Amino acid sequence: MDLKILYLLHRIIAFGSRHRSLLSFLAVLAGVISLDVACTRLFATSQLSLKQTGLLQPHFIDSLDIGFAPEVWLSLIALTLGTLVIAISVAAQTIPKIAELYMRDWVSLVYIWFLMIGGSHALLIKYYQDTASIRPASVVLNLYVFLPGSIIIAFPYIFYVLKSIQPVTVIHKIVETHLANIHKLRRYSFGRLLQNDAYREECQRRLLESLNQLGNLLEYLTFREPKAQAIQNISLLIQTYITTKPEINPQFFKVGQTVCSDISFKTLIDQFQDLEQSKTFYEQKCFRLLGNIYVHLLGDLEFDLASLCASEMSNIGLTAIEIADDQLLEVIIVRFNTMFRFALKHGVKHNEARNLYNLAFHYRAFIESLVTHSRVHHSWQSFYYLRMYGNEAYGYGRTSPAMYFIVDVIAAEMKKILILVHQHDWSIQIQRQLLNEMLLVDRPPEIETDSLHQPHLNSGVRTLQICLALFYLQEQNDKFVDCIITDILDDMAVLGEKMFRQRIEKTCDRLRSSQPKFWEDTDRGNANLYYTPNQDQIEPFLMRLDKRLAALGK
Repeated sequence: MDLKILYLLHRIIAFGSRHRSLLSFLAVLAGVISLDVACTRLFATSQLSLKQTGLLQPHFIDSLDIGFAPEVWLSLIALTLGTLVIAISVAAQTIPKIAELYMRDWVSLVYIWFLMIGGSHALLIKYYQDTASIRPASVVLNLYVFLPGSIIIAFPYIFYVLKSIQPVTVIHKIVETHLANIHKLRRYSFGRLLQNDAYREECQRRLLESLNQLGNLLEYLTFREPKAQAIQNISLLIQTYITTKPEINPQFFKVGQTVCSDISFKTLIDQFQDLEQSKTFYEQKCFRLLGNIYVHLLGDLEFDLASLCASEMSNIGLTAIEIADDQLLEVIIVRFNTMFRFALKHGVKHNEARNLYNLAFHYRAFIESLVTHSRVHHSWQSFYYLRMYGNEAYGYGRTSPAMYFIVDVIAAEMKKILILVHQHDWSIQIQRQLLNEMLLVDRPPEIETDSLHQPHLNSGVRTLQICLALFYLQEQNDKFVDCIITDILDDMAVLGEKMFRQRIEKTCDRLRSSQPKFWEDTDRGNANLYYTPNQDQIEPFLMRLDKRLAALGK
């Protein structure tokens, strides 16, 4: 089919969609007129047979009176419209643009217009009766079909409206429409239409508008359940989109006026070309929404919902890994780092470790997915950034002591990643590079060169490094054990040999007595960060350390 004809059909459909109120009015009006005409003809042809069978009494037609019907219709209209207006007005205080949604709701439009036209139908019949032009079929249709039917439907409709203004329902409706718009892009006919600039701009506008609706909902909502649903649905939309993306016409990714004028891209004027080349304007929009939501939740101390944002980011990352979208992986790493920056700023300001504690877990889960799928470059890159934020947290520890615990958490996550890398039998060179990163996690250069304060030695990080050394001893990887011991021996220059030995002995005693479970609960359960299943390797480790100390003494 010619592109012009396709676009013309699209414009006709779009016109009908934009003018749903007029379309529903015409449809209901045509239906009522058709039923009235059909009933009049049917009544005229069957009137004699009905009289003969006794089903139609002679006085029935004379007794028909519709004088009361307009008042009943008016009361019904007032009840329904009043309920609708009040319900939507109340909901609009917490759900932005909900009135726009119900201006496009077919059920509401059809029912309200049916009430209006039914009432007008009753007035018209009353006029005919007053002028001695009796239309018994119309009277029967209005009194015994339209009016009872409207009354019966009124209360279910009110319940429908009350259910529809629930935030969960509104979110579901927005997401359902958005998913339908995404799936349309993969169809052949719609793919051809994307070559038309006006149609492409309209498709982009629809997607961005519904994403903005979800973003606005998250700022206005007060209940946790719809917030969680909105966050999860944004993640669902991204994952659906990126799996559909290879089937979409490349013309769709052109950055036009719609994208440039969107609120999320107002500060990206110099990056529009990169957005077009990487074909990631949609993903960037979603990630910016999640980032804004994350900051908002941090400020409201909504720890679990903030953690959900990070969890969904990890799930999106896994989907990107599975479809081998390297450009999107780069974007996701940047977004994870941005979330870490927000959480670090919040944690330092409030001396609060909980958000960083949860975020480190989800960042590690993302890196583990990279490791499992053998994405060496992205794994090393993310591992490096994780260490860098560990250094920053360590530097902030002097003014915000809760950050020292975060350094331990990051070291624990890095330890788990190193163990996974070893289990996947990566090259010794890569493993050594990653191990060297972990050994730097509590050594920010600004602390080493700071002469105004005494150096701070993080015993938690050393404990976790020893745990890793015990694992390597179990795996008979002596070179990595020696590498860790070399780093640990640096503490002796600060503590002195006697204090150093006491510190190591104390750490090993802690490892001997550590249990898999901690005696308190956290967002991540009660797993003990400092537990090692390789406690039988503690003595061999101490013997190896003593040999190195003896060698240094010589």
